[in-house]
Amino acid sequence: MSKPTRTLVSRAWQAASEEVRSLASRQALAYLAETLPSSAFANTRTALLRAAGVKIGRHSLVQGKLRLTGKGNPCELLTIGDETLITGGLHVDLGAPVRIGNLVRVGHDVSLLTINHAVGPSYFRAGTSFFGEIVIEDGCWLASRCTVLPNVVVGAGSIVAAGSVVTRNVPKHTLVAGVPARVVRELNEEGEPSPPSMRYDSSPPSSLS
Repeated sequence: MSKPTRTLVSRAWQAASEEVRSLASRQALAYLAETLPSSAFANTRTALLRAAGVKIGRHSLVQGKLRLTGKGNPCELLTIGDETLITGGLHVDLGAPVRIGNLVRVGHDVSLLTINHAVGPSYFRAGTSFFGEIVIEDGCWLASRCTVLPNVVVGAGSIVAAGSVVTRNVPKHTLVAGVPARVVRELNEEGEPSPPSMRYDSSPPSSLS
């Protein structure tokens, strides 16, 4: 075997060894958690993610698939507070920390993206990457298929409507919606009664015809 070939094989082996060591690390547990069926094995999934390095508080649960991307072991950049429920699938792209508070509810197919790009020249519009922390404060509800972009704080007690794209901070106790998301209205700190259309009568019919 020639010297250039030996050098190439040595470099390939070194690269493969590094990847294997990475897969053998705690991050492999996050990969395993992602393979579990949605809406099943929620306690097992949550335990695996804790073991992988995700900081998950008391009585919180990851019900569906949680996809974590980023360099190294991105699990260590994600913090989830107490009594928070992640419906899944949730994608968290971790180039910077993401902190999810207490009593937060995250709907289906939500994305939290800490990585973005500057606008590049015409031949390469996805320019230089930049990173920014995301904070979801206590009591928030992120409805299905919303997206939160870098350098955003979603204020305590707020709601992000389904399908919205959040590009800037959300004030506390507000409902935001749209692309980009804008404040629709302020929310009562004591909550609001459900409209009649949202009430479901589960009692059996009084008689059968």
